[in-house]
Amino acid sequence: MRIGLDGKLLSLRAGGIGRYAINLTRAMLAAAPARQRDLEFIIFSGPQTSRGVMEEFRGRCDEQFLNARSSVLRSLAFIPAALRRMRIDVFHGMDHVGIPFVGGTGKYVVTVHDVIPLTLPQTFTLRHRAIVRLALARVRRKADLIIVPSRAVERDVVERLGVCEDRVAIVAHGCEPRFQPTADGAALRGAAARYGLPPRYVLAVGTLEPRKNLVTLLRAYARLRAAAGDRPPGLVLAGSRGWLDSPIYQTVRSLGLEEVVRVPGFIDDDDLPAVYSGAEMLAFPSLREGFGLPVLEAMACGVPVVASNASALPEVAGDAALLVDPYDVEALAEAMGRVLRDDALRRRLRRAGIARAGQFSWETAARQTLDAYAALG
Repeated sequence: MRIGLDGKLLSLRAGGIGRYAINLTRAMLAAAPARQRDLEFIIFSGPQTSRGVMEEFRGRCDEQFLNARSSVLRSLAFIPAALRRMRIDVFHGMDHVGIPFVGGTGKYVVTVHDVIPLTLPQTFTLRHRAIVRLALARVRRKADLIIVPSRAVERDVVERLGVCEDRVAIVAHGCEPRFQPTADGAALRGAAARYGLPPRYVLAVGTLEPRKNLVTLLRAYARLRAAAGDRPPGLVLAGSRGWLDSPIYQTVRSLGLEEVVRVPGFIDDDDLPAVYSGAEMLAFPSLREGFGLPVLEAMACGVPVVASNASALPEVAGDAALLVDPYDVEALAEAMGRVLRDDALRRRLRRAGIARAGQFSWETAARQTLDAYAALG
């Protein structure tokens, strides 16, 4: 079986979806030799593909470099022509936004990470909503199989796109082994110095955009500080700037939190385990998530988690985190305060989180994905 993978997202700068693409591809390439059926992988890379990642994969797959500077040209012409030329049996698009117009006679698999622009449209720009609607309409028409990371997204795909359940496969994300508790003082101090982290901090990880619900987190944090008898930890909002993010900065100023809130920007992938491990807790009050990888990674690092009870997050966290209504500022402040005050609760959440994170692996995700390819014939 000749499997084509769209390599445009094989870049750590592509955020969580880039991490998904890299880790799933890595695990599938590792698992392929043990499969009974011969598998040949062809990665369709491009200018945005990480050369370091492709060097890692060298010798285990073929690379077809498509030098298309325009994503539209890549989708309309380069990918369809390459699929016909290479006689691909299964093509897997790792994301539904900017998916190619598939050519050739093979099967088409696409990963839909979420449909949040449809379920929570007010948190996206009009342009982004239009792009996603067009892409999802094409997925509905063309995809032989839709892979989703959670039951929550499966429900959304079935209900919002009108897709039959038998065209959808749930494949949960994994957690990389490098995410584990660290007491390496040099690593912790190095990360703190690089990103200007305070000695104690509550951590939020994710692109600075409305659905991450950071304005509510800031209001809850302000209440926490006002109610605290001693000096509470600082708050670190770690992530790249997204869209419609100006209310976040306005709220920091209006609440007088400029001295205690840090916004270090994008955290390099190699530094993430240390940044997690140095935190007192992860606060993740997102309004909707297709999966919620930061919750899993923080738990693997032994960091207590307070998260929202919305969409896929209960599936990921199980009983290993405190879950709250993401619209309830008081409930979020109270949950954060409990974690900071209650030593026994922190110990329980650490133990439960590490055990929970151990249930998710990229090896399992790769096996399930390869099984899904095989089922297509």
